[in-house]
Amino acid sequence: MGCLEEMLIRNGLIYRAPDGTQSYLEGSLLSNTLVVRNSAGWVTHRVERACNGVDLVVRNVSTGCVEMRIAAN
Repeated sequence: MGCLEEMLIRNGLIYRAPDGTQSYLEGSLLSNTLVVRNSAGWVTHRVERACNGVDLVVRNVSTGCVEMRIAAN
C-alpha cells in the first residue's frame, strides 16, 4: 500500500495536518476494497476496480463521483 498511499497524499486525498489530525488508507473487510478514512474515522473515499477490470478508481463516498483514475502498468 505504500505507493498507492503516497499517490493519494500527493493528490490531497490523504492529509497529515500539523495539529496531528490525519486521514489514512485502510483495507475494508466487508466490501473487499480499500477505503480512505478521515481523522474522525468516517469513510470519505473508496478505492475500487474500474469498469475495465484492470485500473483502479478513487470514488468519493458522499457524491459517488470518481475523483481519480489509477492506470495499471
